[in-house]
Amino acid sequence: MRRRHALLGLAAPFVMAAAPGGQEIAFRVRRRGDAVGTHVVRFAQRGGERVATSELAIVPKVMGVVVYRYEHRYEEVTREGRFLRVASRLNRNGRIVEVRGEATPGAVLLEGTEGPQRLAPDAAPLSWWEMRRMGGAVPLFGTTTGRALALSWESRRGSAGGPSFTCSGDVSATVAFDAAGRWVGFSARGEDGNDIVYEAA
Repeated sequence: MRRRHALLGLAAPFVMAAAPGGQEIAFRVRRRGDAVGTHVVRFAQRGGERVATSELAIVPKVMGVVVYRYEHRYEEVTREGRFLRVASRLNRNGRIVEVRGEATPGAVLLEGTEGPQRLAPDAAPLSWWEMRRMGGAVPLFGTTTGRALALSWESRRGSAGGPSFTCSGDVSATVAFDAAGRWVGFSARGEDGNDIVYEAA
């Protein structure tokens, strides 16, 4: 797997910041200025495990009629910041894709569109709220495909007081964090060529 990164002078406290605080992160999704969906991530503790449940729904409408449906739900479990397992279900206009991944002592095992895969033991999902995974820190895989991602990274200090990371390659997007390491912004190029922008809900 190819993996390149360029960290542009970020301070160490940002790189080592803890997982996001609070129990929920919520965004409105906008395309060409119109609200087309929502993305909500909820966090819960189960014993020593942290469970993050991500629910993304993009359902643009024309004259009140839904013209496209993109619904992605996944649940990721970590312990002390280390990835343990993930289960994902994507509905793209009625086409269902499911992905499962689990960390084992010697590898991360994936099952997705590419079939069974064995990744490095420090591999983890591309979960945008996990700041410590950005910038090429660990090998990443996609939760909508179940395959390893080839990404290039750039980073800078963002307007929210924390770092902003931009990736290109298999995924093209920019993600921003505040000074506490909490996910506060996101933008990406949509499948139709238009930009998708998140704003706090």
